[in-house]
Amino acid sequence: MDSFVPVNPLVTKTGAVNGFHIEHILSYNKENIAIYEGDEERFEAERNRLGAVLLLKGRDNISSNNEVYKQKLKSYAKTLHWNESLREDSYKSKKDFDGFMAKTHLKFEPYAKFGPDELENRQNLLFEIARQLWG
Repeated sequence: MDSFVPVNPLVTKTGAVNGFHIEHILSYNKENIAIYEGDEERFEAERNRLGAVLLLKGRDNISSNNEVYKQKLKSYAKTLHWNESLREDSYKSKKDFDGFMAKTHLKFEPYAKFGPDELENRQNLLFEIARQLWG
């Protein structure tokens, strides 16, 4: 991978400018609730799963607010690799990332939309990463 963010700043930096904050890929809006057939309870449970959250630094999280997914993708550019892996353009000319995926057999893929299937894939990918790290 072409850049690396040490773990220490992710867990020790705080505040609106330097701290990392939880970002829900699925914002609370009518479009996303509709993906779950209007079932707000299911929507809330799903949007809080690890596969549906990211870490964004400082005010980036606030700037993405309650946007629909396609708009949020723009906020994920030039952030952590986990966030950027949602974006199709993050896979262009990234030989180190290609090599990492080949070596680890991890199935990263971009998503033009983000719904139940994509969330499940992302959740499974995260568990596979954890298994490889600590398994």
